[in-house]
Amino acid sequence: MVRAVTSTVTPDLSQERQSVAASASRTLPFQATVGLFVASGAAGLIDQVCFSKYLSYVVGSTAYAVSAVLAAFMTGLALGAYASGRWAARVGRPLFVYGVLELVVGAAVALTPLAFEGLTDLYASLARGAPDSVAFLGVVRWLVALVIVVVPTAAMGATLPILTRALAAEGREAKLGALYAANTSGGAIGALAAAYVILPVLGLRGTLFGAALVSALVGVVAIVLGRDVGAADEPARVERTVERTVDVSFKEPESREAAFLVTLAFLSGCLAFSAEVVFTHLLALLIGNSAYAFGLILAVFLSCLFAGAAAARRVRERFGDAALALGLAATALAFGVTLPLWDQLPQLFALLGKSVVTFAGREAVRALAAFVILCVPTTLMGLTFPLLLQRVAPSERVSAWVGRLTAINTIGAVAGALGAGYVLLPLLGSERSLITISFLFALGAVVATQFAGARRNLALGFAVLAMAIAPLGSGWNLARLTGGSNVYFEGWVEPERIPFLREDVHGGVTTVTESKGVKTLYTNGKFQGNTGWEMSAQRFFAHYPSLFVTRFDHALVIGLGTGTTLGTLAAYPWKKIDVVEISPAITEAARRFFQIGNHGAIDDARVTVHHADGRNFVLVSDARYDLISMELSSIWFAGASNLYSREFYHLIRERLAPGGVFQQWVQLHHVTRRDFGTVVGTLRGEFRHVALFYGGGQGILVASDEPLTASLERLRTHQARPGFAAVLPDKRPLSALTRDVLVLDAGLDAFLDETAEKAGLERKDLVSTDHSLYLEYATPRGNVLPWSTREALVRDLLRFRDQDAIAGLMTP
Repeated sequence: MVRAVTSTVTPDLSQERQSVAASASRTLPFQATVGLFVASGAAGLIDQVCFSKYLSYVVGSTAYAVSAVLAAFMTGLALGAYASGRWAARVGRPLFVYGVLELVVGAAVALTPLAFEGLTDLYASLARGAPDSVAFLGVVRWLVALVIVVVPTAAMGATLPILTRALAAEGREAKLGALYAANTSGGAIGALAAAYVILPVLGLRGTLFGAALVSALVGVVAIVLGRDVGAADEPARVERTVERTVDVSFKEPESREAAFLVTLAFLSGCLAFSAEVVFTHLLALLIGNSAYAFGLILAVFLSCLFAGAAAARRVRERFGDAALALGLAATALAFGVTLPLWDQLPQLFALLGKSVVTFAGREAVRALAAFVILCVPTTLMGLTFPLLLQRVAPSERVSAWVGRLTAINTIGAVAGALGAGYVLLPLLGSERSLITISFLFALGAVVATQFAGARRNLALGFAVLAMAIAPLGSGWNLARLTGGSNVYFEGWVEPERIPFLREDVHGGVTTVTESKGVKTLYTNGKFQGNTGWEMSAQRFFAHYPSLFVTRFDHALVIGLGTGTTLGTLAAYPWKKIDVVEISPAITEAARRFFQIGNHGAIDDARVTVHHADGRNFVLVSDARYDLISMELSSIWFAGASNLYSREFYHLIRERLAPGGVFQQWVQLHHVTRRDFGTVVGTLRGEFRHVALFYGGGQGILVASDEPLTASLERLRTHQARPGFAAVLPDKRPLSALTRDVLVLDAGLDAFLDETAEKAGLERKDLVSTDHSLYLEYATPRGNVLPWSTREALVRDLLRFRDQDAIAGLMTP
């Protein structure tokens, strides 16, 4: 359309030059703004990581809890984007307002640690009183998360539509795409820096304050730069008015095209996040489960999206209106072409295992594996939303359109994440989920061909080719895919068969393999137990703490595994046993394939299985237990350190009945002395009495506030129970098990003192907290150590063994 513009000019040349200077001062300092948007993108991603960690302490780490947190985060972003799009037309100084929004983000983020602490007890009270409904509890979790994150996330979501207001019509397409790409690149930088530098050094609280400071600095700089920067379509005013007509062409999308843009905005977010869920699910299996691995996956994913977003302008210049359709069709094709590569990646780790022996080297291999498999489909996926934004860039109401499309894209992201996690993966598995996502991208391309102009047939051809190719790449070698080569960069022995494989967002990939009559349970390729040599250790997990239990009213088992520990506990005279297992697939596997170890205890009338996060279950429970037994996977798994922190052990103490006993498996292999000392030192700081047992090649910590005393008479009574002999490892009497104590109480204190001294620390520094995150980021580095680390650590501990103290554990 042609718009009549009234402006004020003066025939005086000096005044005219002043007018030009004034107008120039109102021009968006674009390069500086791009830099600010990179910094705010990095800070925003770090905020999201920290919010997720904090909220996992409050609402748990189950897939349902994680989904509620994601939905709350995205709700805030969508609300902010939509509201600012509607409000942006009234903004006279957009860069200044952007600065104010960043200050709001910084202030809100800085206050969140206090809010998290205050909401913990409130959530626990609400959860205890909630009806037994997953949906109701999900709403409670969503509301709790939303209360925390709505202010900073709404402010984050408002920034792009507001900045769009400052972009001049000329070159707006390129600048809008550049801003989106800048924010995405900032997210990639934030993901990488948070995982490898910031969180390990500053801890959770320090990282959050650091990110808040970055947001505040971005806000201050934007306010200073934006004081004289007006909206791009606001003319400068001087003294005398002259009417003049300027030919400015604005193209508003027609109703049909508007519906198309809205649909593709939703589809773009939905498919991108569906793909991210499936990619993360698969890469956790293929490159690892550590906090580093997840940071790496996110960084590679966002880097590829950035590459796509940065290329969007050139793609549009080259292909015009057909760019969207061709981009979607090429993305679908890339999914199909890369599908056969997924089950080949494990060979990379086994091949390089002997030559790459450092932590940095192995992380580089993981990064290479993630990049190889993600770069093409994710880069092409990154084209879609920037191309959508470029289509609305000529609009007179560009800010409103950007806000609307961003909000709809965000809603689509939530739908995609939930749909992939709760529908695609459980029903189809990861392989067919990727094929389905490829088909949906191809269908999106077919829809987009309505606006593809002369290249419509080319886009249709690519879409049809993608649909034809995707199914051809199916047929993964599941044994190789689930072999766990990434853990210690070792080869794998192909099992005779895989009778069980389940994929879900709760437990990742759960498999049962069988070779030479021995069944083995794996989670994401990591060994969890078997029906062979490991059964002895799993029985010890139950027997060692039971030596000191005086009342057998109520027990809690955190982590089911094969159920062998539960089956052993069930041989004791317990009246009630609660079992908490995060993955329904593990429960199913234990029930179907490991009855030789658990003796069907899962279906014992005294046993109740709860599919929940162990820490959150303890937080919201008001029961008191005579024994709490915890059998987890390795501590280096992302989030596992939540169950080795001072705050968690404090929760455990509160849930133990007087004289209650706590047992926890502790990793002895692939762990440094300092890291092991931090686990023991943290537990020792909360319990008056701690004993470390060594049985079946495993470490088992037993703790209580009462002296650890085993009654010989009580043990004989247990051993006389019908069927008890079937759960006794190596047929030893219970009374002989105290000999497996490596060190206890005063000996542990001496070991910890020496460990701190050798590390140049004080004893109080050997403590893990929810805020420090030391164990989460230190223990994965131990995976490069040799298996002989265990024997060396055991020899160190034996120097502090007190035979008299161990003998004193047994009374008549």
